[in-house]
Amino acid sequence: MQPRSRRRCSPRSRLAKPLAEVRLRVPTRETGDSSACWKAVNADEQVKAWWHVSAVNATRRLGMSDHSWVHIQIVLNIGLRLARLLFRRGVVPSVVADYAMSERDAEVVVAAACLMHCVGMSIPP
Repeated sequence: MQPRSRRRCSPRSRLAKPLAEVRLRVPTRETGDSSACWKAVNADEQVKAWWHVSAVNATRRLGMSDHSWVHIQIVLNIGLRLARLLFRRGVVPSVVADYAMSERDAEVVVAAACLMHCVGMSIPP
């Protein structure tokens, strides 16, 4: 009797469905450039793969708390909420003061920082 051959799935094919289901839900303003940012992030498989690998390394290998895309979404929502509160109180973001950008642009900068804050954990310990 010959051994049964095992068909191996590539890591990409195993992750395709779970990563496709990842969708950030962000409280956006009525209009603005930032909506294009969220659409791009939700469509980017590479970013989602970084989040997945970061979560695996943080939770399974390092025993840390949740660092999944849900954690990223929570950090993103908190970061944007804090930024908007500060802007309403008169705090001028440095990208506005130093680079003549708008507050909407500053929100995208804050969002990018929030979206990428765990990516360093995608590098194995």
